[in-house]
Amino acid sequence: MRFIQIATLLVAALFCSCGGKSKSATYEIGIDPYWYPLQLAGQEKNVLAFSIEMLTRIAKKEGLEMAVQRMSWDNLLWGLKEHKYNAVLSSLRPYAFYEKQFSFSDVYLFTGPMLVVLKESTIRSLEDLKGKEVAVIRGSSAALLLQTTPGIILQGYDSIPIALEALEKQDVNAAALEVLVAQNYVRDLYSETMKMLCSPLSNEGLRLVSLFHDSPKLMKRFNKGLIALKKSGEYERLLEKWGLSPDGKPIANLDQEMDLLFKSTF
Repeated sequence: MRFIQIATLLVAALFCSCGGKSKSATYEIGIDPYWYPLQLAGQEKNVLAFSIEMLTRIAKKEGLEMAVQRMSWDNLLWGLKEHKYNAVLSSLRPYAFYEKQFSFSDVYLFTGPMLVVLKESTIRSLEDLKGKEVAVIRGSSAALLLQTTPGIILQGYDSIPIALEALEKQDVNAAALEVLVAQNYVRDLYSETMKMLCSPLSNEGLRLVSLFHDSPKLMKRFNKGLIALKKSGEYERLLEKWGLSPDGKPIANLDQEMDLLFKSTF
């Protein structure tokens, strides 16, 4: 209920640019706070808070005005097509069959698989895994992705704990797991023995999505602001702040922190 109350505040929330820049039209952004169909293992609120604060900082950097609307997952794209808002935050991927329907920003939060290895491992990429065994969860996007990668031997497991246990015992050389779920294990149970490699294995992730060429200025300035956040180090600090980085810490009072975010932002 607390989460629902917080998310409801987004409907009328505005965050505006400052510093005397000329005013422009307000861009409406639709969000499903539960991020369906992603499986985030209880991190939905973390992703929501990160996304809101990231948007706030980009808006200020780029002199934009934005308003956020909360929508259910099954109405999110419908609302976009009905022009109820200018863009949505979505896990929709830029497949070829979408190229004349939607415009996509750069990924602002990767959600697909990344490699997990032992800390002393010299493995740096998939190229280093040719002829070696990689743990995957049966039916996962990582399993589907890597089954067509030549030279890699896949070992299927039923759960992340079992896969990471196999890695710890060195029954496999690496594990390919969805980053937002796997990092909780690496940060907690395996902080002393495992690490996650930085390069994502796919382009799965959250993006700003608009109708095709509908809001080119918004897309351009969103991407520009995102690049600026990464260059300044703010992006990584936001990931750590909201518990979405292997180097961050779990947030003890997430609802309270979200309250503070919304009070200071809106």
